[in-house]
Amino acid sequence: MSTTAGAPKQQQQHQLPSYLTESLIQRSLEHDLQRPVTIDRFTVGPATAAGDNYLSDVFWIRVEYDGGASEKRLLAKCMPDIGDRGATLDVLDAFRKESETFQHLLPEFTRLVGGGEQFGAKCYYATTEPVRTIVFEDLKALGFRMCDRTKGGLDYDHMTLVMRKIARFHAASMLYAKQSAEHQRRLASRYAYGLHNPQEQPEDSRILQALQKGLEKFISVAGGWPELDGGVLRQLEALLPVFKERIAGCVKPRQPGARYEVLNHGDLWSNNMMFRYGPDDKTVEEIIFVDYQISNYGSPGLDLVYTLYNCPHRDVRIARRAELLQEYHRVLADALRKNGYDRVPTMDDVREEFTRNEFFGLVCAITFLPIMTMERTKDLDLSFDAFFKEGHGEILRDRQYNGAVFRQAVVPILHDLHARGYVR
Repeated sequence: MSTTAGAPKQQQQHQLPSYLTESLIQRSLEHDLQRPVTIDRFTVGPATAAGDNYLSDVFWIRVEYDGGASEKRLLAKCMPDIGDRGATLDVLDAFRKESETFQHLLPEFTRLVGGGEQFGAKCYYATTEPVRTIVFEDLKALGFRMCDRTKGGLDYDHMTLVMRKIARFHAASMLYAKQSAEHQRRLASRYAYGLHNPQEQPEDSRILQALQKGLEKFISVAGGWPELDGGVLRQLEALLPVFKERIAGCVKPRQPGARYEVLNHGDLWSNNMMFRYGPDDKTVEEIIFVDYQISNYGSPGLDLVYTLYNCPHRDVRIARRAELLQEYHRVLADALRKNGYDRVPTMDDVREEFTRNEFFGLVCAITFLPIMTMERTKDLDLSFDAFFKEGHGEILRDRQYNGAVFRQAVVPILHDLHARGYVR
């Protein structure tokens, strides 16, 4: 899809989503450059495949401006106010959180932690007109790319980079909160919740309703798996009447007895991180995070559990978890000490925050992992709203919960959790 300056208005509307306009691109560049810009031509295309992004429509943009003298590669993340997706974005306060994080917090975090550490793409512009949209630099143009979510998870080398990045991000947020009482209040008030808004009753939450259906589907499908301990299924069946309430409780960020508190990214699965590789195109060297829509301030256990249950390959997830937590602590402590932080968390503090939140790991294994490992398909609508369509949502869950990659991954997770008393 492309358009040039002066092209007929009808042609532009036919070729582009109605909310992705030349005016939006021009405003984005002018906001960044702080001067007038003339758009010569631009090309647009979808930036993600079906099933890779749920709450937003993401487009790459290549724009030439100022008489062809300059070119930029941008990414537009659009959040139309339509259907269940629009309502969910409102309940989660997703646009406000993400735009504020990219425009204000991440640059400050980079300054605080030092070393040129980048926690996200450069943000050019954020607006609610004509729809909620954030315009970024295109990380793919800088050599970053996503891993294939259908391959079963990240290997140890990738996961080591993930844990180091989380550690520096958490450290930066702790340094920010320590700067002033106002900074700490800002994090606590403006990032007070993540996956579930406590002002919404669990039975009314579209997200929790979908997760409940996920548990029901798992019990139905896994009843035919001879390799799964029957005791696990019996415990999961006992959870059915209270599952939504248990999820709402376990994702509360501010937790009594928390050893330390951080700004959690909130949604660190493999599609919300991008990697850059060395000259051999195999050796992973850098990582950057994307998608800060459900960030929240509280126990770091939420990020650690979500990441270590959803991201690693099954050969890494349990066998090397302790090493990955140790690497997280090493980098966290180093970043804090270098910046004069007192009361640096101990490794025991990290373990405590992780283990206290492991019921969330059960939620991840049963409800998120089948979505994240689902095989690509061209014959099914994988949009957010599709999960709630009568009949179609059930077809989607059928495909997700019968996936071979998911089955291989989830059984050892559940046996491990059951053995340690978390499946109850």
